[in-house]
Amino acid sequence: MYFLITMHSDPRFYDLKCQQVLPELDYIESLTKTFIHNGEVRTVKLASTSFMSGENDWMVSCPRKAIEQLRELDIHPFRTKGEAREFAKFNQLDSFRYLSI
Repeated sequence: MYFLITMHSDPRFYDLKCQQVLPELDYIESLTKTFIHNGEVRTVKLASTSFMSGENDWMVSCPRKAIEQLRELDIHPFRTKGEAREFAKFNQLDSFRYLSI
């Protein structure tokens, strides 16, 4: 799923009326990911002072809780990047980027 966000370092999210909203999300500076690669369990610790890691992970303490907070503010995700792009085009948003979750 995709959210439309501003270009700010602390991004604002676009709601359904194309208003910029700055939610109070709990951003974190490090994240541990565990995955299986070639049959082996690997653990990687990521660090970032941005809202995204270099691996494109959303740096919030609990993504599900953050998404719920966004929904309460009338900020809803798009199923595809194409849907988000069409919404931005229809509403004449000039400056935005995508947050992929």
